[in-house]
Amino acid sequence: MDSVNLNRRAFLKGRSPKYNPDAIYPPWSIEASRFVEKCERCDKCIEACPGKILVCGDGGFPEVDFRRGECTFCGDCVAACEADAFNPGEHNESNAWSILPRIANSCLSMNAITCRSCGDNCDVEAIRFHLQVGGIAIPVIDSDQCNGCGACLYVCPENSVTMRRKPAST
Repeated sequence: MDSVNLNRRAFLKGRSPKYNPDAIYPPWSIEASRFVEKCERCDKCIEACPGKILVCGDGGFPEVDFRRGECTFCGDCVAACEADAFNPGEHNESNAWSILPRIANSCLSMNAITCRSCGDNCDVEAIRFHLQVGGIAIPVIDSDQCNGCGACLYVCPENSVTMRRKPAST
């Protein structure tokens, strides 16, 4: 496959010439800048994903689209890759990636409308609702409990949930 000139692509889109730091690559993928070097953009991981949450992103690199569903951590994407674009070793949901959901102020619960879709859909119970003054129950994410599966994102009726990288530990 021909090489994609990311500098040119970024320039034409008015972005930084580096890889997309906001892109969420498949679980267990190596560090983002190395991932774009190693990935052959063959789409084998996309085809292997049973949940169909992997899509062809910017530059032809596979990215996770949590609006399509949650990651089940099946490992099929890793098994399909022949390019060494994934971390070797044991693959489980605790070491899949370092991402967390972020809940925006447009969340219905934060606006005094009863909704607990994100918490109800969280199998690891990482989202709890804490009652505040005035009777508003706001969602709080336990970052130690969350595995970054995205189950909370695709069920949100207001699209108030986004995924972001966990802050680097100090």
